Amino acid sequence: MATKAHIWSQQERAAALCRCPLFACWPEARIAELAAIARAEYYPRGAEIFAHDPERREAFVIASGEVEVSRGSAAGKKFVLGINGAPQILAIVRLLADPPIRYDYRAYEDSVLLHLPADGLAAILDAEPILWRDVALLMCARHGDSLRLLGDHNLGSLDQRMAATLVDLARIHGSAGGQGIELGLRLPQEQLGAMLGVTRQSVNKLLRGFEEAGLIAIDYNRITIRDPAALDAIAEAGG
Repeated sequence: MATKAHIWSQQERAAALCRCPLFACWPEARIAELAAIARAEYYPRGAEIFAHDPERREAFVIASGEVEVSRGSAAGKKFVLGINGAPQILAIVRLLADPPIRYDYRAYEDSVLLHLPADGLAAILDAEPILWRDVALLMCARHGDSLRLLGDHNLGSLDQRMAATLVDLARIHGSAGGQGIELGLRLPQEQLGAMLGVTRQSVNKLLRGFEEAGLIAIDYNRITIRDPAALDAIAEAGG
């Protein structure tokens, strides 16, 4: 993994950008232009991404590590929308001169991000307008995910929402292990509470119930999905 002292070459930046689904099918010449404007930055766990300039108009690709996306209320309550890993692109809404919603981004683990200035990215897209189609499809998909999340939060029971959250995390971060699908990230109960908008005590009770039913196994803030089909069924019960 790259460290703070590592300086990424343009070739390394191009290789990392090619792994991002948004850019996977882009022409080589455009990838080279994108790599030329990309800036690699290292963030230790817990670091805020736009700490020094919250209004900065940049998207970024996760080259390694994980990034938490959240929103906070005036009263100080935090709601976590998700934890994203490599090779996803985030903050693409900042392509807009006046984004409708500003999210908070924080390194969930030690991470290396490739920052893409919005104006430079837009100029590359304008030079080959068909590439805007990829951006539009990505934004439509994420809008659909947001609507589903909102619906689950307002209409689903807590066990359905927990099951859906674990299924989504397994899809993004899971890897097959001897006991089932291991989630490749730390998941403290406070974190799950922030993702579901409930207290740590509620999360603890629900996780214990899932574990007693044989659906999951928990070990030091690590979760293994032992019965993915059963979790899917719970998640879909209110659909």
